[in-house]
Amino acid sequence: MIDYSSSTSSGTFAPADDDLPALPLWAFTLGLLAVLTFGLTSVPAIICGHRALAAAKGPNDESLGRYMAIIGLVVGYLGAALLGTWIIFLAGFLFGH
Repeated sequence: MIDYSSSTSSGTFAPADDDLPALPLWAFTLGLLAVLTFGLTSVPAIICGHRALAAAKGPNDESLGRYMAIIGLVVGYLGAALLGTWIIFLAGFLFGH
């Protein structure tokens, strides 16, 4: 017979220090989607980016999460500008005739 009790550990695993929080991932993903959806997800990207930056303040200022939040913010703001441009263009097209 095989003894399975000796092959498993009863200890718990601590989370790694390099785990990436969810907010920077959301900011980055929503920022990229803002470009693909002509700015529709730019406002959530901006909100998640600012919240992720506020949460990232601490002893580890040069983390991957902080950089992803900054990229999500920049692309989110560009998406918001793209959305504003499209709204102005569509309003001019619809009400110009």
